[in-house]
Amino acid sequence: MNNFTSVNNNDDKKTPEIKGTVLNQFKPLKDAFVDNFTRHHETGAAICVYHKGQLVVNLYGNNALTSPWQANHRVSVMSCSKAMLAICIHKLAANRQIELDAPICRYWPEFAKHDKAHITIAAVLNHSAGLPCHSTGKPHDIFDWQASISNLEPAKPIFPAGQKLVYHALTYGHILGEVLRRVDGRMPSTYFEQEIAQPFDIDCALTRQANHPHRDIKPSPAFSRFGLTLMSRWLPYIPYWKYQYFRPCSEHYHPNSSAWHNSEIPAVTGHASALGLAKMYAFLASGGTLIGQTLLPKSQVKAMTQLSFSGQELTTQKQWRMGAGMMLNSPEFCPMGPNLETLGHMGMGGSIGFADPRSQLAFAYVTESFHTPNKYDKSLCGKRQQSLVKGLYKSLL
Repeated sequence: MNNFTSVNNNDDKKTPEIKGTVLNQFKPLKDAFVDNFTRHHETGAAICVYHKGQLVVNLYGNNALTSPWQANHRVSVMSCSKAMLAICIHKLAANRQIELDAPICRYWPEFAKHDKAHITIAAVLNHSAGLPCHSTGKPHDIFDWQASISNLEPAKPIFPAGQKLVYHALTYGHILGEVLRRVDGRMPSTYFEQEIAQPFDIDCALTRQANHPHRDIKPSPAFSRFGLTLMSRWLPYIPYWKYQYFRPCSEHYHPNSSAWHNSEIPAVTGHASALGLAKMYAFLASGGTLIGQTLLPKSQVKAMTQLSFSGQELTTQKQWRMGAGMMLNSPEFCPMGPNLETLGHMGMGGSIGFADPRSQLAFAYVTESFHTPNKYDKSLCGKRQQSLVKGLYKSLL
């Protein structure tokens, strides 16, 4: 422990308040974290690193204008939720309750309608199922589980399954979540809480839990009332598939809304602390076992991390590499360090978690200030996230 530095930076109003601990080796990462506040408009965020199975970085902080960030604060991590759900699905597979190559209709017969009988669980996990969105339903349905399921059953595939890589931004969660519910009987959030979060002390959840301290996100142009109304109530009238993504949403599709807080949308409603997200990935970086506990058998982790589909993803027009429910390192889209076998998931706004088995490394970054692509930074992941990833790997040199 002598190599650790305790951090409590709050010297003046211009200095961000940073707290936590960091192994001296990871000073480049700590410097990048502080730099995000002083140069890249971070207001509140947290980072965490496990290396060789040990917690080596746990930092959290805020600027002078923001309420203090506490060690146990969770925040919306958007599509980082998809990795949480993927682990649930892989746990079912490891327990032989499902087969990943089986058609979804084996477990959910009503899904077979309109030529969907051949779509497999594996195809949803790697975003090649051909149902990234649909033209059924109405605004606000996304907040009603049964309405969302009823909308998916008659939906028609947009692309042939297994042929195109197209991000299933919302349908991913309800398709896989309903398979889980049909097989296990529990909702995805309950399964995650009882089978993963509690027994393995992982500070994450697939919903915003009222009994846990959370931070709201800061105002973001991505969630403007006008934009959400346009995308959910007007653009879907245009008969083009990309305009159907937000058909079931509404102006309340926002991590701070009461509708969001009281709903389960497993693709996006996850909340996590950096510590919780990093610990989840620390299990994967170590082959499924950490400190004597086994989250998944090594064979299941291997199945999750193998390249399942690669190519140009049609919504971002970037080259993606997908494992079974996890993004594999895709440098053109979201770089996760130098090793291509690194697996993880980013979320809208810049939050990210990943495992690098080669470096025996797990990393997480969560933020209340969502990045939105702009003329100064057109990337989807944002400069703040990428400066941290660079600082992380610089620490290993």
